[in-house]
Amino acid sequence: MAYRVFFADSSPSALNTLHMAFQDSTYDLYTTSDGGEVLGLVHQIKPDAIALGLSLPQKDGYEIARMIRDVPDFKQTPIILLCGAGEDVEEKRLSGLDYAEIVVKPFDSEELAHRIRSLISGTQDPESLPEEPEPVSDQGASAGTALPPEPAEPEAGEALVARVRQEILEMERELEKRIAARVKAELKAWLQFDQAKDSENP
Repeated sequence: MAYRVFFADSSPSALNTLHMAFQDSTYDLYTTSDGGEVLGLVHQIKPDAIALGLSLPQKDGYEIARMIRDVPDFKQTPIILLCGAGEDVEEKRLSGLDYAEIVVKPFDSEELAHRIRSLISGTQDPESLPEEPEPVSDQGASAGTALPPEPAEPEAGEALVARVRQEILEMERELEKRIAARVKAELKAWLQFDQAKDSENP
């Protein structure tokens, strides 16, 4: 039976890169970009791990994570929070919230997928994600992390354009990696077939 991973974020590029990272048949990925749908979908899907964007329409990640934790069936379900590079984290709203960690977007989809798999299997990988912030004090979440101080944000319009450009670049890099990996695999298979054919016809 496949593990179920639920991913809620308002960024289409983030959702797309996660779909590419979870092509393994042992994992089923469910996604939404609407915070108002999350709780109902979580009850329906009963995921083995959840990743929530802090900025979601209707209900944000802070509110949704607390609502999920109030459901007995999801007390132990790993929750990862996703934060935009120019987004301020509301430390007071994180206080007492049980989550695994905060990951800053744009992220490496394969690294995040590996971390989610580790959380599901109950093993923690000692290596942290490149975008991962430093740990906070014990007053915050038991295993959570907080973002380092961020530089002053540009004007709202410039910040949005910069975020979109960054997400497009990350998407292009992800596609390049996937295409390169597929080409190498096909070339390797072709070489093996060619060698086998030569051995049959000396």
